[in-house]
Amino acid sequence: MSDTTRASLPEVALGSAVLAADAARDWVKRAATAGEHAMRSAVEVPIDFAAAKVVPRVIDDLMPYLTESVLPRFLDAALPLIEVKLLPRLLESAMPLIEATMLPRLLDAATPLLQEKVLPIVIKDLTESAELRDLITEQSRDVVADAAGDLRESTAAADDRLESGFRRLFHLSSSPAS
Repeated sequence: MSDTTRASLPEVALGSAVLAADAARDWVKRAATAGEHAMRSAVEVPIDFAAAKVVPRVIDDLMPYLTESVLPRFLDAALPLIEVKLLPRLLESAMPLIEATMLPRLLDAATPLLQEKVLPIVIKDLTESAELRDLITEQSRDVVADAAGDLRESTAAADDRLESGFRRLFHLSSSPAS
């Protein structure tokens, strides 16, 4: 089967919800029909009376059974499949929407809290960190040592140029006097 003929995950979820609602509606219809037949056989009453009085009572009487017995068993059976198969695929399908619309709003909402509460704690921890101080001190020593080496090279080169210029000016030889 090609991907173009498969239903998307939201369509599958919606279809499942519609099927569950249809099943619940059928249960209620059957219960209402059973209640209506019971009422007709017991006493001849108009359909409107049965619809107005009996059906709501039947639904009210069925609800505790549905919510306490049927629904928990259905959820117990369906939850592992939902967790393992449906939920990861739904989240994967929804990720572009989450990243495009929800994530920026969450970050906008969280940024002031992060700046107010989290950042000061992080900065305090960094300023009190002996390990970080040691790293900064070591790096500073390396920078000073490099600068001193550069200064030595510069002053040596300047000294050589000055000496060379002085010798040329006074016509001295560069070889040591014997």
